[in-house]
Amino acid sequence: MEGERRLPQTARGENSILKMKISVRVRGDWLQVPCKDGKINVRWLGEEALKRYQKLRWGGDVGPADEEGKVREEKVQEVRKTRGGVILDPDDLVKEILDDNDFVSVDQENMSHLTSTFYLMETVYPPMTCSTLAEEDIKLRYGYLFTFIFTEEIILPYSYLTKESEESVQKSRNLVEKILQENKVVYGITTGFGNFARTSISAEKLEELQCNLIRSHAAGVGSPLPPERTRMLLALRINVLAKGNSGISLHTLRQLINAFNESCLSWVPEQGSVGASGDLAPLAHLALGLMGEGKMWSPDTGWGDANY
Repeated sequence: MEGERRLPQTARGENSILKMKISVRVRGDWLQVPCKDGKINVRWLGEEALKRYQKLRWGGDVGPADEEGKVREEKVQEVRKTRGGVILDPDDLVKEILDDNDFVSVDQENMSHLTSTFYLMETVYPPMTCSTLAEEDIKLRYGYLFTFIFTEEIILPYSYLTKESEESVQKSRNLVEKILQENKVVYGITTGFGNFARTSISAEKLEELQCNLIRSHAAGVGSPLPPERTRMLLALRINVLAKGNSGISLHTLRQLINAFNESCLSWVPEQGSVGASGDLAPLAHLALGLMGEGKMWSPDTGWGDANY
C-alpha cells in the first residue's frame, strides 16, 4: 500500500509491514519502545517511554519520592530528536517524522536544572588559556547538552596541539621505542606489574601485557556515568596525555581526539576505584571501550557493543 514502510525483501514476508522501534532517553537512560506500525502519535511515545522507565526504576507508574517522602508525579513536557534537539509535535504520527530505530529524548515537567536537557545553537567562544591547546582552535559547534550547561560541545581539531606539545609527545614516544628496540628492562614497558615487576616480558607478549593491564583494572560497578561526564573525563585525559609525559604516540592521541569530537564514549561505571589515585578503574573503563571492548555510546546509536 502506498505510504506504508516495509522491511527489505530479505527481512520480511512479502506483505509484512514494518514494526517500528524507537530508542528513547529518559533521565539519562535509554529505553527501546515498540511502536507497532508507527500509527501512534508522539505524545503516546513520550508517555509510554516515561511509564516504562518508572516501571523499570521504581516498579510502578509513579516517579521517585522527594525529600519529604512524597511521591512526585512526573509528566512529559516535550519530546525532542536526540540529534539537533528539534521539538516534535505531540500530535504528529511517529511514522511520519521518525525512522525505525531513531533516537529521541523526553523532557519532563518540574525537573531541576540538574536533570534537564539543554540545546545549543552554533556559537564561537573566546580563546581559552591552556598550556597545551592552540587557543585559536578552541571553538563550539552546533550540538546539544545532556545535563550541565558547562558541557558545551567543544571540538578539538588536530591543530589543537601546540608545536611544543607535539614535540614533547614525540620525544617521549621516541624514548619508549628506543627501550623496545634495545630490549631494555624498564618497569611497566618490558616487565610485569606489582609482584611481577622483576618478571621480564617477551617482545611478542608486550601488547597483550598492556591490554591485560587495562582489562584487569576495569573493575567498576553500577550504572554508567552520564555521557557528558564521560566526555569531561576524556577531555581531561587528552589534555594530560598532550603534555608529553606518558609515551603515547601522536597517532593514538589523535584517535582520542576523534572519539572526543564525535562523542564516542566508553561505558564508565559510577562506582569503583583502584589504587591511591582513585581513578585507575574509571580510566581503565575509558580505555577499554576505545580498545573496542565493552560498550560505547554515541549520539546516533546510544549504547552498543564497542567492537561494532
